[in-house]
Amino acid sequence: METKEEIIRYLKENNWPFVNNEFDFRIKCMKCHKEASILFDFEIGKYACENKNCDVMDEIINFLPKKTSDDLNLSGLIISTCQELLNYEIQPEFFVINPLIPKEAITNISADSGKGKSLFALILAYHIASGTPLFGKYDVEQGAVLIIDQEQNKNTIVSRFKKIVSVDIPINYTIDQRFVITDEDNLDDLKSIINSGYKVVIFDTFVEILTGNENDSGEMKIVNSKLLELIRSTKVTVIYLHHHRKLSKGDKLSQASSRGSTEIIAKVSSHLLLDSKNYKDEFDNNVLEMTISQEKARSSSRLDGKISFKVINDQSDNTIKWEYLGEVEDKEKKVEEAKAHIMELLQTEPGVTVRDLEEKTKIGNSNIRAALKELVSENKLDVGRQGRAKYYFLTNS
Repeated sequence: METKEEIIRYLKENNWPFVNNEFDFRIKCMKCHKEASILFDFEIGKYACENKNCDVMDEIINFLPKKTSDDLNLSGLIISTCQELLNYEIQPEFFVINPLIPKEAITNISADSGKGKSLFALILAYHIASGTPLFGKYDVEQGAVLIIDQEQNKNTIVSRFKKIVSVDIPINYTIDQRFVITDEDNLDDLKSIINSGYKVVIFDTFVEILTGNENDSGEMKIVNSKLLELIRSTKVTVIYLHHHRKLSKGDKLSQASSRGSTEIIAKVSSHLLLDSKNYKDEFDNNVLEMTISQEKARSSSRLDGKISFKVINDQSDNTIKWEYLGEVEDKEKKVEEAKAHIMELLQTEPGVTVRDLEEKTKIGNSNIRAALKELVSENKLDVGRQGRAKYYFLTNS
């Protein structure tokens, strides 16, 4: 019969989560996928799923894959036979945020400078720490988040943090402290910190955890090996923020836009490309409208096309809020729908603001603004102002 040590080694090698308490040993069920539901009893040599709706039960001796011949072991390498591969049950894919952030893997969030990478990372951290679905749409697995910020000063970090986080949730920072991933003492310290209860670590930014040349593939291989070592030893999920290179005229943003050696994204499981534009709304609030595309996804689940959302720095209550705007590919159709709704509404309304339109049409702010801009340029609407708010009217013609 396999020992607990043998099974633990096998689970670690295959990145299979397990719980090893003082009195019992559990893993996630390979059939019903319920967390820590399979209980191993090493005294009687059996394991079974505690989920009443699941019938997984077997002898522990059958748990580990068997080798068919000693000849299959070459210089310590473990060979999987054809029959073993055919008999293997594909394991479920796990995400911290499905499908954007795969669990216990590396996610790269890249953008030009000033596009809102750190802001987006804090929004992700808020949803992970609170366990609330991102934009009310993308499922989240709750857990504590550590942000290692080596770019911004404490005043900037705290000012933004207080506008987003109003209750005590597990988001913690290291600020104004040097961390280098290839420094063994730094790495050991981080492992100990993460093992105290963190699920996700965010590096802001990637280049700040390096001492070498980001264009040197050999040096970046070493950095990747340390990131993977961190994941293997702590089961943490890694997110890092990265800059884009300067694009040539006519180039479009893509996976190749990431700065430095291609080795940087070689071990990345998810690459999120971020772009944004900023403007002021009718109440003079600063708004950052962001788009996200998933340029690389090693899992079978991935983001279809691009998604858009806006982040509002609300001056009235000194908070930062965000709102999902939908898939970018539907933009043109939604703008046309918005134009039709606006023209119909103005048949009975003397004048409307953007906020009026949001409340009465349930159309996103971005689509409303695009529709209003087109209607004004087509001389179908006039614009007036009352106080701080802009009002839109049907033209007299």
